[in-house]
Amino acid sequence: MGDLFLLRSGELLGDHGFVADPGVVERTGGGVTYYRYSHARHLDEILAADGGLYARLPVVGEELEPELAGGHITEGFLEPLPRWLVRSPYFGDLGLEMLRKVAGELLLRVSLPADFPGLYVTDFAHSLECVHLATRGAPALSLGYDCSNGKEAMLAYLHSYVPVNEYRGGHVAPVFNVVRRGSGIAVPSRYIEVAQTQPLRRRDTAPPALPGAATPR
Repeated sequence: MGDLFLLRSGELLGDHGFVADPGVVERTGGGVTYYRYSHARHLDEILAADGGLYARLPVVGEELEPELAGGHITEGFLEPLPRWLVRSPYFGDLGLEMLRKVAGELLLRVSLPADFPGLYVTDFAHSLECVHLATRGAPALSLGYDCSNGKEAMLAYLHSYVPVNEYRGGHVAPVFNVVRRGSGIAVPSRYIEVAQTQPLRRRDTAPPALPGAATPR
């Protein structure tokens, strides 16, 4: 089944028998909102007049998608604490485990105009497939990717880019991406605030359990 996601863009895991995450794009006042975890020690720098969220990571494999050429990204989530992050029917809490290694517990709320350039939703499940194999000893989705070098998972992830205004669900592990050409401030500070809810500062971060989900064959 994994060949579907390697050969072309636009194929969603949720359209092929997998349980899609229930998260949707938050649309308020003609704009879109997403959430990002950061270290509290960086807050003053982020909220400074000339600050913001910096896009450091290049889009891997961007040569295969012309619209992403030269792109660098900053990432976040559709919700303050996505279900797939803490209790995925496929990956358990692997997403949260990975998040805690690279980000802090301070949740930021980012509100952008709907026509803000470079907004996409991607499916991190393609990358998690190989991480799950490496850390748990077996692939979670049985997509058949060659995980020896990560190239196939990367290609499938690249093919999962959906413009935010077109996303209506279907990703198993949706991630909000802001892409800009070249590294630099992708989201100016005027669009950023500290979120009222701070889920990772609570003792219990897990939502109600999902019913078990079998892997399609």
